[in-house]
Amino acid sequence: MENVKDSRKLFGHELSPKADIEAIKEKLLSAYADEWIAGYYYMLTAEIIQGPNSGVIAEEFRKEAVEEITKHASEIAKRLNELGVDPPRDFTKLWSISSCKYPPIPDDPFDIDGFIIAAVKAEICAINAYKELFDLTHGVDPATEELAEDLLRDEVRHRTEMTNLLSKEGLARLVKELSGQH
Repeated sequence: MENVKDSRKLFGHELSPKADIEAIKEKLLSAYADEWIAGYYYMLTAEIIQGPNSGVIAEEFRKEAVEEITKHASEIAKRLNELGVDPPRDFTKLWSISSCKYPPIPDDPFDIDGFIIAAVKAEICAINAYKELFDLTHGVDPATEELAEDLLRDEVRHRTEMTNLLSKEGLARLVKELSGQH
């Protein structure tokens, strides 16, 4: 418990005494991992999808990958640093601390809707994670609260952009999968 008090003295002057700093750090570390994993899968998708409109869709995935890593992961890393925490130095640890394990991607490179559906599911998980971070920090950690709100806004936009890439059949497939019917 003394460690938490020391951390507040050094890094968290903006934190309310009611803030659960350890839970905030854990959520931020998990979000950091989620952003790197999403960035990887988005870049992978951009490199392997094939078929009609795959070039345009690949560019959208590349754009999203860059934003996940260079904006989101970077902003989270800065906040972690402000709280006296370094992001994991071992890249393999990211998967274990991620709360949004990336959904399986299709084996068929022509299943463009399948890749997009996986991305939409990942964005939904990110939206839920940032809502939880916002709720955890609301009124007790204004800096992280604002970060969560900004990232939540971006993830909602990403979900919408990805959903708009789906074919009519792909949208029906997504709705069916999200409702638990397969």
